[in-house]
Amino acid sequence: MKLFGTAGIRGTLWEKVTPELAMDIGKAMGTYIDGETVAVARDGRTSSVMLQSALISGLLSTGKEVLDFGLIPTPALAWGTRKYADGGVMITASHNPPTDNGIKVFNGDGTEFYVEQERELEELVFSKNFRKAQWDEIKGLKSLDIRDEYIKAVLDFVNHETNLTVLYDGANGAGSVVAPYLLREMGAKVISVNAHIDGHFPGRKPEPRYENIAYLGELARTLGADLVIAQDGDADRIAVFDEKGQYVNEDTLIALFAKLYVEEHGGGTVVVSIDTGSRIDHVVEEAGGKVVRIPLGQPHDGIKKYGAIFAAEPWKLVHPKFGPWIDSFVTMGLLIKLIDERGKPLSQIIKEEIPTYYLTKKNVRCPDDLKKAVLERAHRVLEEKLGDEIKEVLTISGYRFQLKDGSWVLVRPSGTEPKIRVVVEAPSEKRRDELFELAYSVVAKEVEKLKQSGQA
Repeated sequence: MKLFGTAGIRGTLWEKVTPELAMDIGKAMGTYIDGETVAVARDGRTSSVMLQSALISGLLSTGKEVLDFGLIPTPALAWGTRKYADGGVMITASHNPPTDNGIKVFNGDGTEFYVEQERELEELVFSKNFRKAQWDEIKGLKSLDIRDEYIKAVLDFVNHETNLTVLYDGANGAGSVVAPYLLREMGAKVISVNAHIDGHFPGRKPEPRYENIAYLGELARTLGADLVIAQDGDADRIAVFDEKGQYVNEDTLIALFAKLYVEEHGGGTVVVSIDTGSRIDHVVEEAGGKVVRIPLGQPHDGIKKYGAIFAAEPWKLVHPKFGPWIDSFVTMGLLIKLIDERGKPLSQIIKEEIPTYYLTKKNVRCPDDLKKAVLERAHRVLEEKLGDEIKEVLTISGYRFQLKDGSWVLVRPSGTEPKIRVVVEAPSEKRRDELFELAYSVVAKEVEKLKQSGQA
């Protein structure tokens, strides 16, 4: 698809994401969605009001009634769509840099559009076969603040009070209008940083990967926090540090919740993305459940296909009992509940319940038009170099080499940025480092070769 990536539409303002595109998406959604009402919301980026206004115009032109939820996090838009509308649209570029913006589209039940729906919507955008409402069919725009209702829904679902001290980093993003208030309503003592909305993201880069939020570890130790929570620009992603200021690996967080849900259900299927690690399989299988890996950006597809009791990819967790969307607010509430019910600090819970594996991730910059060729060439080289060590190769999203010693190597294209992701996990640090050096150098060399050949 030309417009949709792994998580909606994203790109640089004026190059890919424009008011004209936003208006066309509004027209396409208004034509595509059954029912009368579409909910819209936005993050805090400097261009979001402009794009949302164009989107609303497109929706109104098709005769839909539009509910404007204003500046709220993406999980709240999904929840509000399920309660009040027949479809939803979020203006956000999530964790991308401030130069970018994007559009995510939702069904009336709060699920992000499935792949086949995105394809149909994209075809409608390019065909421009939009419905045009007559003058007396055009409906209105209503503003609706759902923040308090959403917070109450999360509180009712989590059903827990705490006295933990929580350090919260909102990345100057949309989560800042919900998270501190939710945590305080739970009884937590909240210390907030980067919790004012600013589309320039002055506090840190919006993606909550370790290198962008490493300073929170020392800050947590200094302030005596029991837990650190960091979000991205639209607050679907969540990253965590424990009470010692140690970063909690994304797979470890997923494994904690996967184990919890499988134990609760006495089994069941957990779906996780192709770039997740072996510790998840270990705890799920030990608890009597099953792990299925799916393409990145499709947890909702996986829930539908496999009837999953839990779904996740790094930083993004779906709690189907609450709703079929990625929800970091439910995650933070349930994590606090888990810590309190175990009666132990998070570091001890992880040490006792989650096995240790060694993982490294790094991106190789690669022009979008070279991604396919680079991956095919890297696949051939890695297959030759790894040889008899390979147990199987998964081709769900890029190439994942499952090795006989339990290690794995993944090279896959980013669906939102001009990058190729390289991920390696192994039972030992030495093995991980050897495999990562091999995989990263192969991808980087293939990118350079194709650039020099003039194919860029």
